[in-house]
Amino acid sequence: MAEEEQSKNVYMEEVVAEGADNQKVKSTRKIKPKREFPQHSIEESKAVLEVIKEKNAGNPWAPSEVATALEMGKGNNFFYLTASSRDYGLTVGTRDTPKIEIGEIGQRFAYPKTPEEEFEAVKEAFLNVVLFKKVYEYYQGQNLPEIQYLKNTLKTEFGVDETLQDEFYELYQKNLKYINKIKSKTGVSDTDISVKPETKMAGSSIVLGESQNAGSLVAFVAMPFTEKTSNYPEGYFDEVLKHLITPAAVRANFNAKTAKKSGSEVIQSTIVNDLDAADLVIVDLTEHNPNVLFELGMRIAFNKPVCLIRAKGTAPIFDIDHMLRVYDYNPCLWPSTLEQDIPALTEHIAETWKNNGKERSYLSLLRENK
Repeated sequence: MAEEEQSKNVYMEEVVAEGADNQKVKSTRKIKPKREFPQHSIEESKAVLEVIKEKNAGNPWAPSEVATALEMGKGNNFFYLTASSRDYGLTVGTRDTPKIEIGEIGQRFAYPKTPEEEFEAVKEAFLNVVLFKKVYEYYQGQNLPEIQYLKNTLKTEFGVDETLQDEFYELYQKNLKYINKIKSKTGVSDTDISVKPETKMAGSSIVLGESQNAGSLVAFVAMPFTEKTSNYPEGYFDEVLKHLITPAAVRANFNAKTAKKSGSEVIQSTIVNDLDAADLVIVDLTEHNPNVLFELGMRIAFNKPVCLIRAKGTAPIFDIDHMLRVYDYNPCLWPSTLEQDIPALTEHIAETWKNNGKERSYLSLLRENK
């Protein structure tokens, strides 16, 4: 690795030492932030696995021979590549060990008996990196928020240094894209990366984005996890959450959160607690999802502020639409429509919060209309 690359991501630490004349002398030294993820993606790292398989019949090989086969020197670039392959479990050993050999995960990845086995092996390689696994479990397979909404969470929840966050985000996304590429080639329909059922999720909700003014207000988003009708394509609500609701909530100076995915979509006590504890709850009425309507009812029963939204074309529900303000967003989610919807939704969220306590609550309105 070039000298300038080696000096990336370092801090200057002040050191106090005793001088020759017993006087305390201040100096500085470079320290690197802790890095807990590979330098390279799975797709890049598999080059080490493939060259051992193809040019040494899968047998353990001296690092110098591996480097020659890869047409690389034995410098830092080669070390980081072999270390990445090791971290994913594709190979065992690095530049600094006597031999490099194919690992257990690498065996199944390099010599799959079925397309499904290849798919499972690449997923296991991804989850073999503890930090990737923690982040994946925390977000329960959903698309990560945009990096500008993720930075504080990466630091506080996972300890990723600020100087490494962009690099982590890019590598994480690159690996998921490669896994989906393998999936499409093998014809496997499952899109989730399996995690052990005994794994406990940290916290009760997912942080989608942090307030722009570093405030403490929380907006909890209640919306469908999956699409129940043919009106919207698979993954539609993830896109609404990521590209519309989260940026609007953040611009309105809220910390945006939502519930973690649940396979059964059962209303859990943690969701009820989030519905009660949040300063504001943003409810997407699109598709009239029963769970979402239940959550809306719970929030109204708590007599706390609710911000309602829905895709244009969503039919009214009961008489509630005549009493409550609802923002209708363009369901196309094109860049041109988002350009208009994000600031408008930001204003809708901000106004809902501003009017909290100034207007009659939804609960009082409903009671009046008994």
